[in-house]
Amino acid sequence: MSAGEGEASDAIQLSGAARRKRESRRKLMAAARKLFVERGYHETRPQDISREAGVGHGTFYLHFEDKLDCFLAFTEEAADELHVFVETHHAVAGSIEEGIRELLTAIFEYSDENPGVLAAALTDVSVLSTGDTGRRMPVDRWAEVWSELLEKWKETGEAAPDLDVRMAGYLIVGAIKQGGAYGYRRKLDRTKMIEGMTRLFVRALKK
Repeated sequence: MSAGEGEASDAIQLSGAARRKRESRRKLMAAARKLFVERGYHETRPQDISREAGVGHGTFYLHFEDKLDCFLAFTEEAADELHVFVETHHAVAGSIEEGIRELLTAIFEYSDENPGVLAAALTDVSVLSTGDTGRRMPVDRWAEVWSELLEKWKETGEAAPDLDVRMAGYLIVGAIKQGGAYGYRRKLDRTKMIEGMTRLFVRALKK
């Protein structure tokens, strides 16, 4: 075999290894998503994820340091997915009332298409780890989205000039999580729930 043929063979093998690694990660992420939603963080073990994914247990640790690392990868995936929904609706948002209504619609549409994912992804990381993960959680990303919008509405005079947009962003995310869970348990009409939450937020935020 010539040097050129040897290099080509190595490249093919490397490409195959890379594909297998991507595929094993995809399977692990799908399994982790399923189990974190169904069982929750504490009742899911790394070996459960490996078994659900149909891969060897050692493969789990080729991709993740531990269960927390896997969970954080799951939350980042969920945050990226929701961002697509939010961007689509945000594009047609104008006033503060329209913006809030459209974002709530995006969030509930995502929840409908991905049952249980948001509730699992919004698990408070402080109950999972005693140390600083150094990673931004979905609640931080989503609160930041709201904060940026609120800042814009402050500049246009629609939101109160003394509004603490950062605190308001976190309060809105918390209210959506709890309000959404309440609405789901009570089987409330989705449109009425969105309209009701929109009115509450607008009244609290406007000057």
